[in-house]
Amino acid sequence: MRSILKVLVVFISVTTAFYSCKEKQKEQPKFEGYTINGIIKGANNTYAKLLSSSSLNFNEAVVLDSTIIKDGKFQFSGKVEFPDQVTLMVDKYVSSFFIENSDITVSGDVSNITGRDIRFTLDVKGSKSNDEYEKIKKLQESLFNNEKYKPLEKIRELYAKAKETKSKEDLNKAMVLQEELRPLMLQRNDERVALKYNYVRENPSSTLAPYVLGVQYTEGRMTRDELKEFYNIFKGDARKTAFFKGFITKIYKDNFENIGVGNTAPDFTLNTNKGEELTLSKVEGKYILVDFWASWCVPCRASFPHLKELRKQYKEKGFTIVGVGTADEKEKWEKAIIEDQTPWSHVYDPSENHAYGAVAKSYGVPHLPTTLLIDSNRKIILRNPTKEELDNKLKELMKTIIKKT
Repeated sequence: MRSILKVLVVFISVTTAFYSCKEKQKEQPKFEGYTINGIIKGANNTYAKLLSSSSLNFNEAVVLDSTIIKDGKFQFSGKVEFPDQVTLMVDKYVSSFFIENSDITVSGDVSNITGRDIRFTLDVKGSKSNDEYEKIKKLQESLFNNEKYKPLEKIRELYAKAKETKSKEDLNKAMVLQEELRPLMLQRNDERVALKYNYVRENPSSTLAPYVLGVQYTEGRMTRDELKEFYNIFKGDARKTAFFKGFITKIYKDNFENIGVGNTAPDFTLNTNKGEELTLSKVEGKYILVDFWASWCVPCRASFPHLKELRKQYKEKGFTIVGVGTADEKEKWEKAIIEDQTPWSHVYDPSENHAYGAVAKSYGVPHLPTTLLIDSNRKIILRNPTKEELDNKLKELMKTIIKKT
């Protein structure tokens, strides 16, 4: 009898312990972070890095995590507060996707990339945010594939040819066709922009929204009123995203707090193409156009003939131009000055890897060309004006000078 009782006690103890362990297992919370399993063909014994997507310049991006790639495979794990876009860097190659707390797999191939191209296509599974973003991208791409916009492809081909041949005749052909097809260009652009704007307005808290808006959020593409409107539209987690905090906020502050109309343009001293030092605050002139450009920038150089006309028209009334070569090779910059026969002062803003130089960065240059019209006290009158805006403002300013004299 005692033997039976002992067996029952042991059985009950073991059973109780077993179910207690099961209960404890049930109570243990499931890992709520992300796991990223990657397979990249053509990559081995090198690093995979996750970078913040707060900057368009990968050299300035923050490294969030890194790991060794072995036999083309790697893994990341962690936890994020909200879905956000990150950039995957494999060796020198990059691709972006949306990370969220889920099991994500990414795969790609860097074995056949040639030339200066550093981007590769990434297949992403397990990220709902990335799936949604890809759908939006396809909607935008469908606009460019629409048959009614096919004639516009010829413009891109002509500009590419002009860049390759450096022929003014080829450049003129591209400009003439662009002017002819301008109504069609504007129609396509209006559709593309409307898609972006509508998504942001309808999804102001979505962490995808800042990336959908993207580089549309620049003064070259938006009016000042639109810059203010869309900066304030974003809510909640959207304002916490890397792109909002890094890119959108910088553009907003450059335009309205740091280097916008009414602010004082930063002073600088750089070497001219003639080997002399030029300091902006010492440049003589009542009104100065500071023009950031590069030899490879077709629109920059296409603007020079008109700038020559303005200089000729208003030089004696105190208008002058200072060209700032940036994101360029010095030899090519010097050659372009000779080829274009631009008679104004030119200075070179040095940098590494053809990135924007220190002066361009201090001016918050978002793209080339970037131009600022300033007065003799370096007060900014216009920032990135259109051709018409610059013409009208100079006409207005010069009338004032004539009345005073």
